[in-house]
Amino acid sequence: MAVYGVGIDLVRVDRIRRNVERWGERFEERLFTRAERGFCAGTNRKVSCLALRFAAKEAFSKALGRGMRSPILWQDVEVRSGPLGKPEIELSSRAEAFCRELGIRYWHLSLTDDGDYGAAVVILER
Repeated sequence: MAVYGVGIDLVRVDRIRRNVERWGERFEERLFTRAERGFCAGTNRKVSCLALRFAAKEAFSKALGRGMRSPILWQDVEVRSGPLGKPEIELSSRAEAFCRELGIRYWHLSLTDDGDYGAAVVILER
């Protein structure tokens, strides 16, 4: 296996909070899947939870080297918790097919947060 790309993103939780307060559900529905919104709504740190998912999507786009634009859009990259709570990326069928065309077979995600900040690292492998 070879590394295709590495992406990292750091986000201020307050930035996401301001967007949630200003745009409400419209903001959340544009960027996050129904599963992500539901998961975060069920936590006592909803905005931090959304911020980490935002950072993961940005880090994924950076690792891909394309940004969040066609053919991969915000909701094509979903952050889920694995069986032991490890964060994992689930791609839509369109996004997965695009990655496979590029030879990308595996994707890895690490998340961290500390107070006002959330960060994500994504590694894409061929």
